[in-house]
Amino acid sequence: MKPEPGQLKRIGKRISGGDYNYRRFAKFAMLAAILLLLLACSTGKQSTWDPVGPVAEKQLFMFNVLLWVMAVIFIAVEGILVYAAVRYRHRPGQGLPKQTHGNMPLEITWTIIPTILIMALAIWTVVVLYEIDEPPASADDVLNVHVTGHQWWFEFEYEDAGGGKRIVTANEMKIPVDRPVRLTMESDDVIHSFWVPKLAGKVDIVPNRTNHMWFQADSAKIDSLPAIFYGQCAEFCGIAHALMKFQVRVLSQEDYAAWVTNYGSPPTTTAQAQKGQQLFGQCVMCHSIDGNNDSSAQDGRKEVFLTGGALVPAPNLTDLRTRGTLAAGLLDLNKENFKRWVNNPNAVKPGNLMQARAAHLYGSGQLSISDSDLDALAAYLLNLQ
Repeated sequence: MKPEPGQLKRIGKRISGGDYNYRRFAKFAMLAAILLLLLACSTGKQSTWDPVGPVAEKQLFMFNVLLWVMAVIFIAVEGILVYAAVRYRHRPGQGLPKQTHGNMPLEITWTIIPTILIMALAIWTVVVLYEIDEPPASADDVLNVHVTGHQWWFEFEYEDAGGGKRIVTANEMKIPVDRPVRLTMESDDVIHSFWVPKLAGKVDIVPNRTNHMWFQADSAKIDSLPAIFYGQCAEFCGIAHALMKFQVRVLSQEDYAAWVTNYGSPPTTTAQAQKGQQLFGQCVMCHSIDGNNDSSAQDGRKEVFLTGGALVPAPNLTDLRTRGTLAAGLLDLNKENFKRWVNNPNAVKPGNLMQARAAHLYGSGQLSISDSDLDALAAYLLNLQ
């Protein structure tokens, strides 16, 4: 079907942009770019622009150097381009300029200068990365923490938290201020990534591979203690990836030593706590409380899981009462949120394995224990009086 002349005119006008306000679009694009730039410069909870330790500080310095060098080069090149376009633009009555092909000195210049610049930046970058790869050789009090990424939570194991004491906890890493912390990281399922922006850049946690990183929280850069720094899994790892959060809590040397000393099984000084301890026996297929430094139960669950068994590792709850959050940093830790989480974990964190693995407690889709039993379990694990 042949279009009418009027239709062709309207189509041509639409293609040429006559029906679009390009000036308005340009203003919108500029405002969007400014907004994105401002968001990138945020100094919020997970900002890389507010480092509190030597690793994050050097990484930010390296980023700024590379950014400004590239910005200067970009402005210089674009400036020369604009100058050439204006200076040598076609003018009315002007004939075709002399045509040339190649300029050896100029081509050598613009090849050698970028090569030298790129090599210098590359060498400097590699040197800085090696400097922050391991704690300083002068540091003789490095705290070693083994990190395991699970779907969708982090496990932290201190083989020697202090005085030879082994500690296993989850989703909250407690560290002393001004002390280097070296992390040995593994995954028991899929690829994860450990990232605490204010302390260090992200490092991937890959199955069947061990990665390392370190960081330190400097007291000179922290307003008050205890200080909380927020972390996040930075590699998509499944349905609950966005909810795989954790915290690093920086304590004074004295408070950290007290936490290590007091780490152990929850006290059972009340009848309700004793009842809760008995009820917890229904949870030990996945969870554990190893106040006696016994790692066999936790390690056994992990081995069964890795070989395809039905058991699955779950957070160690020995020190749950000392944590500030629940469900991998999603909820503040208190009795109400504890009951909300246990009653319906999928409503809080979709995709988690708690209901699926604890079929004996959630067989009908609802928690089978009574509200009073849940109160007793909270009294035991949270040390409520």
